[in-house]
Amino acid sequence: MIRMKIFRCAILFFAITLSACESLVTTLPEEKLPKTESRLVVQSFISPQATAITVVVTESAPLFTETNGRQNIIKNAVVKLSDGATQITIPFDSLSNLYTIAKERFPIVAGKTYSLAVSDGKRNVNASCKVPVGLAAIKSYVLDTTLQSNGFSTDTILTLRIKWQDIASEINYYRVRASLNVEYSTQELKSGNLTERRVRNRVNFRWDDTIGRNDFQSDLNLDGAIFTSPLGRVTLQSVSQYFDPKINNTRTFYPRNKIINITMEVSNSDENYYKYHRSLETSGTDNPFTEPSLVYTNINNGLGCFAAYNTAVLTYTPK
Repeated sequence: MIRMKIFRCAILFFAITLSACESLVTTLPEEKLPKTESRLVVQSFISPQATAITVVVTESAPLFTETNGRQNIIKNAVVKLSDGATQITIPFDSLSNLYTIAKERFPIVAGKTYSLAVSDGKRNVNASCKVPVGLAAIKSYVLDTTLQSNGFSTDTILTLRIKWQDIASEINYYRVRASLNVEYSTQELKSGNLTERRVRNRVNFRWDDTIGRNDFQSDLNLDGAIFTSPLGRVTLQSVSQYFDPKINNTRTFYPRNKIINITMEVSNSDENYYKYHRSLETSGTDNPFTEPSLVYTNINNGLGCFAAYNTAVLTYTPK
């Protein structure tokens, strides 16, 4: 009898709790939801070393609007870039869906301030940025290889770490990048025959930021110091096996990886470039205990970023 009363009390408590939880869910009428409008989103990063000037123009989706992950590209905008003395209109390229011109038509010069203005006839946005003058001096680098096994196969990992000298007596924001140009063997089926062929591929190093470093760094309280990149990694092509119907058996292809060259870059960027990319990293975190953060923008009356960087490049070519 006592157990029955306890059981009934438990059911009653659960029902009251469930009712209380349901009461926390409130459906707001549409007229009480915040009103938002679509805004122009502009993204452009200029550099003396870039082969072209590119501008991406899209528009934001109003709150509670279904986008299915697609960006609404604005193709009829007027995009103008000025250095204070000369102005150019950047045309739209339908193949890349970008507004773009070759660097020869409007060279980007270190130390100059540039202004970008974009209009779609209804909305007008603008921004400005100054191209940094100094170039970071890449002091040294360390290349190494390591083996990584997943239980079924073993991969060869190429690792890279870069050191560079901070530009003294000024505030600097850095980004480090590196890419590998590699040649290797792969299979090709021709006229029913499985043959080997050599191919070339360019891959970017992935940076390991688990030790506290990041591919974006500032020299706050570190003026004149030697900076070190995080550890960069590239997985080289591994041994592969394919069934060859001609011999009714598997054939093994050894990649015979050959490093053509490795390009290392340290970009001295403006504050806009640094803040924008760092905000993208922090806003995209999967940590459930991290508070949501806004993506940085310096586009007046719109969203996005117009920024500049100046890049020091070092190329390693094996002998």
